[in-house]
Amino acid sequence: MQKTLVLIKPDGVQRGLMGEIIGRFERVGLKITALKMVHPSHEDVDKHYALTEEWMRAVYEKAKAKYEANKEPFPFADHIAYGTEIKRGLVEFLKSAPIVAMVLEGEQAVPLVRKIVGSTEPAGAAPGTIRGDFAHDSYPFSNSQNRPLRNLIHASGTEEEAKQEMAVWFTDAELYKYEHVNDRVQYDPEWFLS
Repeated sequence: MQKTLVLIKPDGVQRGLMGEIIGRFERVGLKITALKMVHPSHEDVDKHYALTEEWMRAVYEKAKAKYEANKEPFPFADHIAYGTEIKRGLVEFLKSAPIVAMVLEGEQAVPLVRKIVGSTEPAGAAPGTIRGDFAHDSYPFSNSQNRPLRNLIHASGTEEEAKQEMAVWFTDAELYKYEHVNDRVQYDPEWFLS
């Protein structure tokens, strides 16, 4: 089974959405194998947001496209300047208050969690997703206030990213193995055979 990391960010914790968010994952049959509330250190958050060329280019292209769609000038010259500024803001935001970190396990957990969470920018997230139902922030609005996007939650984008991020927030001893009803009902090929 695949594992993925989810962080309920300070805005999700402070708005009292922890139970609602966790419940959405449990209702689709994902197993929680690690869960804790932590007030992150600068070091942990800095490790979590790995500043790679690929990541900087991706966030730059997404944000720039939104500005262009709104016929507004994009205030950053290149992906490195934008990526560096975004990371600075994300680090400050994530360490500003407690967060909830969890590891979820299930078939295709990474893409399933991303689908449940919704688009990174809440203003464009589909109804029925966590961000679509509970947040409404946008890149232009957050940039106009010189702050990070408040989108409630982080979900690993790939299986490799999930492994790296889980190591930041959890030790091996904090990852639990146990039998969950869905191990049989959803995944046991013989469960419904007579």
